[in-house]
Amino acid sequence: MNSKEKILLNKGMDMVKRGKPEEALGYFDKILEANPQNSYAWNNKGVAHFYLGMAEEALEAYDKALVINPQDLEALRNKGFVLRSMGKLDDALAVYQPLVASGGDPLDLEAKAAVLVGMGRLEDALDTMMKAVAINRNERFEEEIGAIKAAIDQKKDRKD
Repeated sequence: MNSKEKILLNKGMDMVKRGKPEEALGYFDKILEANPQNSYAWNNKGVAHFYLGMAEEALEAYDKALVINPQDLEALRNKGFVLRSMGKLDDALAVYQPLVASGGDPLDLEAKAAVLVGMGRLEDALDTMMKAVAINRNERFEEEIGAIKAAIDQKKDRKD
């Protein structure tokens, strides 16, 4: 990526942060006109689309980023997040599985656990969160583990 592309990318990202995703798209499109193989521009174009409520377009942009760079962890994370927000939990899980397997961080494990909870796979979610807390012990993870354990107990109580 050349310096002009970096400047345009930063300007576009700044526009997204300022709540101006329409303007951001203009910057990302300028980059892509000159260099359609810029995976960072595709990824950030997906972010802008998502902010505009255009989830399908966001997914298309993430997919283009991932064709260019299949190892783009940010595009994978963003794709998983959008799929999760759309309620496409099986698809989101399919994104998070390789992300976690390829050395994702504890936040990736947390996102995967959220999908598993949504699918009703509480024991798997608990196992996933235990892995996250083993890497990075923090209060939020501990609270989530407690909530999952409580949900498992409630589920058992309903069966009894």
